[in-house]
Amino acid sequence: MIDLEQLQILSQLVDRLEISASELEKGYNEKNLENFNKHKQNILNIQKRISQVIIAK
Repeated sequence: MIDLEQLQILSQLVDRLEISASELEKGYNEKNLENFNKHKQNILNIQKRISQVIIAK
């Protein structure tokens, strides 16, 4: 079972994921490749961190 600390971390990661997804879309729409790639990498890192938290339960 996930404890309170892990749940708080997951909540923060999901919030960051939503922000990055929005910025990724903005970069795509503006054809800003640098911004797009930055947020794409950020999303991949967040996904990795979420997996680590879930596995560590």
